[in-house]
Amino acid sequence: MTISLDGLPSLDTHAHIDPTVTTRQVAALGHSHTFAVTRSLDEARQVPRWTADRLTWGIGVHPAVKEAQQAYEPATFAALLPKFSVVGEVGLDKRAGNLPDQIKTLTSILQIAAGHPVLLSLHSTGAADQLLDVLERHPHPGAILHWWTDAGPALDRAIATGAYFSVNASMRRSLIDRIPADRLLPETDFPASRAGERRPGDTTKIEALLSEDWETAPQTTRHRLWVNLRRLATRAGALDRLPEPLGDILESV
Repeated sequence: MTISLDGLPSLDTHAHIDPTVTTRQVAALGHSHTFAVTRSLDEARQVPRWTADRLTWGIGVHPAVKEAQQAYEPATFAALLPKFSVVGEVGLDKRAGNLPDQIKTLTSILQIAAGHPVLLSLHSTGAADQLLDVLERHPHPGAILHWWTDAGPALDRAIATGAYFSVNASMRRSLIDRIPADRLLPETDFPASRAGERRPGDTTKIEALLSEDWETAPQTTRHRLWVNLRRLATRAGALDRLPEPLGDILESV
């Protein structure tokens, strides 16, 4: 499958889509490819078994969803994981409370994922240092820090882990500018109200901002972001595990 530069779809590495989505609704996403992260193992069980060329599903245990945290079972996660190439959304959220239990869940997830060539989308709201503590103890080559907000010393520490960062147009420009350009990935976090994106896969706003910063044409910016994903997937050994439609795109860039 050959894809020209101008034919590259938009890329969204973090969005929430209901597992009951239909093929018609997926088609309405247009020329895009989205990582559809889930919030619980129950959601992950409901992920459609039909192939969608616009979606790559993730298996998640959202730190801010109390029910998902309480229902987490390592054996269940381990049994479901081989069906996925993305782990997400997982991580820590200080606002949700009970951080020690969240840390136990995240530690368990990283320990199990250590033997798998997957990408991981990590949430860190209000708990940047604690998340980095866990990630440094249990590093994974496929780590992606989703909507990172800490512009203090934790940002330098996060960069030093080698993790990639998924960013959106609602993030502080000054923070994005400090992240190495070759480790940036676009996201919408749809349907997050603060991001304000109309649909999953619509990352044109963040592409425009990066084009301005990098002084590149929109097509070149999109290509660079896809190249970043290819490098991450290669490093994580995930290329052969990703769905065929996504793998075909990565082979073309």
